Amino acid sequence: MIREHLAEGRPLSLYIHVPFCAKRCDYCAFYSLGEGAWDRDLVDSYYSTLSAQLCELVKELDSPFDTIYIGGGNPILLGEERLCRLIETASRKGRAREVSMEINPENVTKSFDGLSSWLTRVSVGIQSFDGESLRILGRQSTPQAAHRALEILSSMDGLVLNADLMTNIPHRPLEVSLADIETLSRYSPEHISLYSLTFEEGTRLVAREHPKSEEEEAAELERLWDELAARGYEHYEVSAFARDGHYCLHNLVYWNLGQYIGLGPSAESSVGYGRVVSSREKDSLAEYLAHPSFDSVALTKEETVEEVVMTALRTKWGIDKAEFLRRFDQDFDSIFSSRVASLEEEWRLDTPESFRLTRQGLLVLDQIIVSLFLAL
Repeated sequence: MIREHLAEGRPLSLYIHVPFCAKRCDYCAFYSLGEGAWDRDLVDSYYSTLSAQLCELVKELDSPFDTIYIGGGNPILLGEERLCRLIETASRKGRAREVSMEINPENVTKSFDGLSSWLTRVSVGIQSFDGESLRILGRQSTPQAAHRALEILSSMDGLVLNADLMTNIPHRPLEVSLADIETLSRYSPEHISLYSLTFEEGTRLVAREHPKSEEEEAAELERLWDELAARGYEHYEVSAFARDGHYCLHNLVYWNLGQYIGLGPSAESSVGYGRVVSSREKDSLAEYLAHPSFDSVALTKEETVEEVVMTALRTKWGIDKAEFLRRFDQDFDSIFSSRVASLEEEWRLDTPESFRLTRQGLLVLDQIIVSLFLAL
């Protein structure tokens, strides 16, 4: 079991993947089963296997999970009662600091209140309030469903609300995304995730649409980042914005390359500290049901450094040089100083304490990472 690779004394988070969708969105490249690919018997089998696997995992642990995140797919299709039972099982050693779940707007009802007693945070996939944008994305939801969902969720005391928005949608002007932010702001979500639409190979979107130019994408993102800042949202990760410090704690685990275990088909895990063991569950639901177990690979020190650089530079804090030294027993500057010096000054903020990227740097994040990797 993955337990043997854990770095003792360091927090551990849990991700649960629910792979069922009423309809797969046209842009989605994550593993999920859409319309006609699953039935209630398959859902029952999945729940039984997942529940048994989670029970075994919790038995092996000595302390509570730090954070729990249930994603998909569309987790609510598993059923509210079963979701409550899974969270209860995961909480046997103590409550997590954050328990978050994704949900589609059309699935939010007032009966959601029972499940919300276990949750501290919910992430609702709005994407847009514009009907034509939703059509292009292949979303099942409607603007009306989005408003109903936000009315219900924003009225629940003690529940941190995140809403996803999508921008750089083909044929839709900047004004549509600005209107989406204005509309969403009426519900005062503590957190907004703003994603630039990506075109993934093998998706239905790629077969019929073309992305905007890189220049258009960058200009649109910068304008929307300005709008969110003006409304009091702190840009703390490439696609994440928070009011009053309401960061997504679970995602901070990923971005700091902390320890997390993923359960469910195609779910990934990462444990360890100076040397990380990366694991992945079986790629399909059929394989997972037949033999739920992890395929694990021990990363080299160099590979672990690469993972830290890729994830930490996504955030406003970047790389903490003292933490880097503790983790790898090697100074960040001794490895990367020449590559950092070769980067455009407007892209970077390099101090004795940290190395992080400016807004302009975030827009060329992939280019910067490739450049830094040349030092390894």
